[in-house]
Amino acid sequence: MHPDQPAPVSGLTHEQAQRWAAVQPGDNARILVGDCPERAAVVAGLRALAGYLAANPAVPVPPYGWEVSVHAEGTDSEQFSQVDLVGEIMGERPVDRRAATGHHHAERSFGPVTYRFVGISERRMAQHQAWASYADSVVPDEPAAEPVRLAAAAFPASQAAVALAPGQSRASRSPAGTRRRAAQGVAP
Repeated sequence: MHPDQPAPVSGLTHEQAQRWAAVQPGDNARILVGDCPERAAVVAGLRALAGYLAANPAVPVPPYGWEVSVHAEGTDSEQFSQVDLVGEIMGERPVDRRAATGHHHAERSFGPVTYRFVGISERRMAQHQAWASYADSVVPDEPAAEPVRLAAAAFPASQAAVALAPGQSRASRSPAGTRRRAAQGVAP
């Protein structure tokens, strides 16, 4: 095979294989296409996960499904060309949000599970990395006390909320007191 000719890739036309090879950065080992053991292992793992979840209904899953994201690599041009090609392969029109969010993606849903192939502009990634660099800059003094302090500030207990009504005892306000009165046929 001539070095300028891309290797045949299962599932791609010759023209698609040429376009795929043309938009790959130097090392494309992080994105797997065609028949290779690593890609087969990922697909087998997804099937095993589905089988495990089906056989074990007590294991929780998110109520609205999952999104599997695969990220394109390379320059903006390479990434966005990859997204366009993957959209063509999947038979889906890419969603172009480059102007608003720096994202360009193609996706296909299988019920509540979505496969998304996404390219993110270098500018947007730089913005994200700058933002994330501040993640450890602010650390609360007492992390365990913070939710209690926030709840107390948001919902201060007033005297009306804790005061007993005339003729009411603390036992009559408790759930146990309500259950006792109900068992005795007395209205709460």
